Order: sequence, then structure tokens, then C-alpha cells
Amino acid sequence: MSKKILGILELENRPITLPGALCAPGSFPFPVKRLTVPGATSKSVVDGDEALKDAYIRTAHTLATEGATAITTNCGFSAIYQNDVAAAVSVPVALSSLLLVPFMARTLPPGRKIGILTFDANKLEERHFAAAGWSSKDIDIAVIGIEGSETWRQLSDPIPDASSKLILDDVTKAANTLRRREPTVGAFLFECAGFTLASSTVRRETGLPVCDFVNLGNMIASVGID
Repeated sequence: MSKKILGILELENRPITLPGALCAPGSFPFPVKRLTVPGATSKSVVDGDEALKDAYIRTAHTLATEGATAITTNCGFSAIYQNDVAAAVSVPVALSSLLLVPFMARTLPPGRKIGILTFDANKLEERHFAAAGWSSKDIDIAVIGIEGSETWRQLSDPIPDASSKLILDDVTKAANTLRRREPTVGAFLFECAGFTLASSTVRRETGLPVCDFVNLGNMIASVGID
């Protein structure tokens, strides 16, 4: 029987491998294969560079050829490449945790919003939601970003030097700020793969569910081809 192997399309920025991070050893109970998408930096992907589409497709093809049974990324802004990459390879593709929003919405009682924590709220747009298969006209959301924070600066750097404490502090601060601002938030969705190490802390501090890239990776790999 063949193994499940999760393929991760990575940015050129050095990935965060701290415990609990998406790309940390041991984050998944199955093998992971990581490949860098040429030209895909935090800036170019967050800015929505359409010219990267072919690079995403080529790298996804390579992952699938080398045995990946499902493919994701380490940047939620990669949502804009979702349809093209999914159409180009024969294994399940989920490029952004934003794909989880419709599922999350169905789990909440009426009147509850999904709080989206993003790398940069100024850059997260309706086109990202549309590429993930939903609209903010149909699903109640509240968005907050960490732009301007030290974590934001570190994750923007080609070689980030962010500590677990720094990420935890900035992400939990954003989550608590959003909850005070939007008291009807009933769950959090972390757009940024760099936030996953803070998920358990935010769940504990807020008492609310949190969905992130590790959840997405487990889900897409579990339905991948055996």
C-alpha cells in the first residue's frame, strides 16, 4: 500500500520550523515533501502576482510526480492560484486555509462570525475569498491583521528570525483585540501558515475554536489518493 504524502508549496522566504509550525518536523503523522515555488515571496504572493501561476503549477506537478498524494501551501494568499493548480494536477489541492471558512460557518449558530486572523488585513480581498469558493456577502466574517507588528516584519524577511514567543504574543494580541471589537466572533480562522504554533494558545485563552493550516493539511492528506 502506498503512503500518504503531503506536498507543501513553499515561499522562497525561509519557512518557520518552530514547534507547532506548519513546516516543523512532527506537525503531521505522515510524510511531508516540501518544494519552493520559484519567485514566490511573501511580498509577491501577498501582492497577488498573477505571473506566479505557472510557477505554482509546475512546482505542484513536480510534487505530484515525486509522490505527493495531496498538495497545500504555506501561505493563505495562495488562494488566488487554487483553481489553476487544482485543474492542473491529479491529486487533491488545497492552497489556502480560507477554503475552510464555509465549513466553519456551518458549524456555528446563527449570528456568530468567523474571525479571520491574517498576515496583512490591507491585502486580504474579496478575490481571495472568491477563489476559496465563498463571499463575505454570504458568510459573516471579521478580519484583523498583524501588519506593522514585529512578527509581520520578521515573516516579510527572506530569512525570518521570529521566536515562538514573538509569534504567540502578536497572534494572541490580535485575536483578543478582534474578540473585543467583534463580540459575536464564534471561531477563528488563521489565514497565515506562520500562525499555527499559536492555535492551541488562542483556543485556550479565548475558549473559541481555531482552524489553521495544520487542520487543512491533515484534512486534504486524509482524503488524498492511497
